[in-house]
Amino acid sequence: MYLPPHEVQFAMKLRAQAILVLLCLTIGRGLYAQANQDSALSLQGFSGILNTPNAHVQQEGTFDLLYSNQEDKFPKVGVPKWEDNYLFSVGLFNFAEVGGSLTNAAFVPPASAIRHLSMNWKLSTDPLTSRFRFSPALAVGMQDVGGQTHFIETKYVAGSVDPLGWLRVSAGYGLGPDRMKGAFGGMELRAYDWVTLLGDYDTRNTNAGVRLIAPALPYIPARLTVTFSTPVQHTQGLVISGGLNIPLDFKRSTRHGDASTMASGKPPVQRTLWGALTARKVQPPAPMPSSQSNDAEPVPVMVPLDSLVKAGTVMPVPKPISPSNNVEPGSLEALRDRLVKAGFVNVRVGLQGKTLVVEYENIRYNHSELDAIGVVAGIVSQTAVNDAEQLRLVIRRKGLALLQIETQLLPLRNWLEASEPTNAPTLIVSQKLTSEDGVNFVAGNDNPGRLKPSVMVYPSLTTLVGTEYGVFDYQLSIRPELQLPLWRGATGVARWDLPVAWSGNLDSGQVYASYHTPAQLDRLMFFQALPLAPGLVANLGGGKILTTTNGMLNELSWTLGGGMNRVKVLQSWGRDSGATRSVLLGSYRFFLAHHDLAFEGTAGRFWGQDTGSMVSMQRFFGDTSVSLYFKDTVTPNDSKRWLQAGIQLEFPLTPRRDMKARPIQIRGNEDWSYAQETGIASSSAQSANYIEPNLATVPEPTQALSLYFYDRERLNADYILSHTERIREAWRFFRNRL
Repeated sequence: MYLPPHEVQFAMKLRAQAILVLLCLTIGRGLYAQANQDSALSLQGFSGILNTPNAHVQQEGTFDLLYSNQEDKFPKVGVPKWEDNYLFSVGLFNFAEVGGSLTNAAFVPPASAIRHLSMNWKLSTDPLTSRFRFSPALAVGMQDVGGQTHFIETKYVAGSVDPLGWLRVSAGYGLGPDRMKGAFGGMELRAYDWVTLLGDYDTRNTNAGVRLIAPALPYIPARLTVTFSTPVQHTQGLVISGGLNIPLDFKRSTRHGDASTMASGKPPVQRTLWGALTARKVQPPAPMPSSQSNDAEPVPVMVPLDSLVKAGTVMPVPKPISPSNNVEPGSLEALRDRLVKAGFVNVRVGLQGKTLVVEYENIRYNHSELDAIGVVAGIVSQTAVNDAEQLRLVIRRKGLALLQIETQLLPLRNWLEASEPTNAPTLIVSQKLTSEDGVNFVAGNDNPGRLKPSVMVYPSLTTLVGTEYGVFDYQLSIRPELQLPLWRGATGVARWDLPVAWSGNLDSGQVYASYHTPAQLDRLMFFQALPLAPGLVANLGGGKILTTTNGMLNELSWTLGGGMNRVKVLQSWGRDSGATRSVLLGSYRFFLAHHDLAFEGTAGRFWGQDTGSMVSMQRFFGDTSVSLYFKDTVTPNDSKRWLQAGIQLEFPLTPRRDMKARPIQIRGNEDWSYAQETGIASSSAQSANYIEPNLATVPEPTQALSLYFYDRERLNADYILSHTERIREAWRFFRNRL
């Protein structure tokens, strides 16, 4: 029987899809991965099915990357000859995600190629509706937000319901005009923990596919995903996409089932079709016979406690943790020596009545000061000091005392050594330091930090993404940075920038040659920090600020309300090849430590001499943070207004514990960052989504107060008291590694 060409193609696609699904189900039965039950990234950059969204968002605190070769139909240009899509998304909250994409496509002449950067977001009601069974989740979202040029724009609403633990049905309506204009819908069927069958209708095509999820990688808790799909009414054959899911706190997931149903004794909800089918085959246990033979195992019987007491049974009493348990007898000198051996500098130990006073400066535990607090508290709790009942920790930075923590020694010891998590002891955290009068500090080696150099080595990446001349142009440099503590609050800094690789467009004579910099000493400065009052610190700097700019760079920071409020003023003046730079900025930061969430606004004259404002929202996930920011500035020469928005990722690029300074310390960067932005213009200056580089640039000092003195704005009472479990976890992690 003769079939028209389009029917032959349709039949071949269905056969290929069926073979692929059967192959996956067959060869992957032994491959197990504890997959997240949350949404995965679709081929369009939002969480969903293939080309349509569901009403959920990706798991909070995760970062998704995805590449796809799917060829989309662009209403303004047509169907491309080929297309590459690079997508990312961040689970910012349990109800919100934000992401972006780079589309690179070539068309048959006379149509030209397009390179398009875009942003998208989605909000979901799932945290509110998930507690009610069969109640649908609802979501709203936008794709290709802002700007004057759009190729994939749409606005949509969606709803999802999970009638079974392994089946999700979604439907919605989109306003287009470029994608999802009309009603759409689809299904996700989780066959195994690592296999999900997918199908959707995106208002243009019906699509079918399968998503495979690999186990977590050996050394980092990241997962690889691969999706195979095919559009039924489209000439493109098999679409292949590959992705990576990374938890931003770099911790492995601990989800292993439905805790509520397990605790209640009800059968657990089956999360896969295979689990549902095999669960039905499990036979219930046979009833216990009324009488047992003499050799049968006795059945445990619950006996009231009072009956045991009456019968004279002696019940074992748990041994409480006392000052003598897990404590090594020692002296103040022994305690100081243990802290010095652990790598702390500027260590002082003494007694003030019944209060043990411990001062230290941390240069090793550079992911978070909470790690250092945990290690110091653990060492102190293990070393018994006669007559000491209270503990006062004084935290120093660059020799300056900034914060103190007071608590009772015995509750602290019990809490740190308890086998199960318990309530933390009462901690009193204050920026107002108690007088040292009457403290008898022991004499001897305090491991002074001055003149102990530290060399920080880290990469620097300059990128040009999705321009008219290339998909991804870059310069990769290695930056060795020498930091030399001189005296209390004083530091000398020298930084080199050594390019090691760059793209062809940055070669001499090419379009982006100006972005290629030679190997050079790009910073040579001296800084002096001065505490003026509790929470009020000035940082004065002078020297070579950047490359050819010489001058001064100063900041004044005032932290109020336990860390919730911070006001900062930054001032800089310098000469650059005869021209003068003058910077004056003011900022206010509002920090909700319990939610790891900060908002900041900055206004004034920036480094590029543009004037305006920038607002940002920062969310911490462990020691990684994600920031969304918006810039609104006017350039000085042409008075054009620029509106740009972006996303920035910051994380420690160094081990959780760095090497000791003996005699020199080599370490990584505790706050490495990368940002990408796009134009969201409404002004005439950005009629084609042009991005002006280096706008609203804040010239942060190398020894910035926010980073080197206040631990990325987290060294405050609110943050410490909201994250006490990190202190206990740090001690339990490091105590056998000291």
